[in-house]
Amino acid sequence: MTDSSPAPQWRVDLKDYVSVLEVSPPRRQAVAGSLGGDVVLIDTADGSAAALERHEMGVLSAAWSSDGSRFAVGGQDGHVRIYDHTGTPAGFVAGSEWATALAWSPDSPLLAIGAGRRLLIVDEDGAVLHDFDDQPSTVTAVAWSPDGTRVGAAAYGGVDWHDVVGPRSGRSRRFDWKGSLLALVLSPDGKWACAGAQDSTVHLWKLWSGRELSMDGYPSKIERLAFRDDSRWLAVACLGELTVWDFGGSGPAGTAPASSSGHDKHIEGLAWSPSGAYIATGGGDGRTIVWPAPTRAGQNLSPATAVESDVSTSRLQWVSDDDLLIGRADGGVVKLAI
Repeated sequence: MTDSSPAPQWRVDLKDYVSVLEVSPPRRQAVAGSLGGDVVLIDTADGSAAALERHEMGVLSAAWSSDGSRFAVGGQDGHVRIYDHTGTPAGFVAGSEWATALAWSPDSPLLAIGAGRRLLIVDEDGAVLHDFDDQPSTVTAVAWSPDGTRVGAAAYGGVDWHDVVGPRSGRSRRFDWKGSLLALVLSPDGKWACAGAQDSTVHLWKLWSGRELSMDGYPSKIERLAFRDDSRWLAVACLGELTVWDFGGSGPAGTAPASSSGHDKHIEGLAWSPSGAYIATGGGDGRTIVWPAPTRAGQNLSPATAVESDVSTSRLQWVSDDDLLIGRADGGVVKLAI
């Protein structure tokens, strides 16, 4: 392992804790937001940044459309603002509840918004197409099926799946879970829905049979999950530990995860590199660690490199297999060559 503290290629200062950092699909732009309410659109090559409309009381969510032509930003003010890739305003969705979760459809210009107990589906200009206002509790995460026909809303008690495109539009199906769900991701191949839970488990459903599986034994709640693009591996962060589950074959049942422990405090950033060869984790200890992807279940992972900082990492995203964007608790967004 190489420990280093490389000088940033550039730095953008938001002056408060970086709560949102999302990179466009071409990885040429990033949108960053802070708990202070500032929002900036950043050129990832040179770090030039343009200030966008503030969200008073803080920024909570952001997402890019699958083609990189649009992005959306949501905040504690309840509003969601939609921009084109140049940062020009393109739409506005007013609300009264915190806009905690945003996700664009993978194959159409539709945006899912989780705000309070509502799940909204809007078009690229912000016009409301569906309003599912009967969610059982506050929506904590939203995710689209890979074919773009269904949207899942995670909350206390399970995941509600809503059909929003096609002949079944308007219908819904529920996957029950007795506790509070904090994160939701789908495998890119559309076979699995995976949720991080308050009760220290990762809960899985086989789509669309509803067959269930839980991975327990974690010491705390699960808020960070990430599938590799080929759906083979699911990375899970819990406190300072990283586990990676093998979804090859019939799934992770009966297997042990690949695992590592390199952080002294909780992991706040978790992301696969574009090639899938590496996983990056960033923690409250100020360390950003790059891990090689596992090659087998149960493997003990050793870090490839670690970057030290006196300031906690709050968010991270890859720009290429060699470059990372890191958001920090002091409001800085930096680009580092790894």
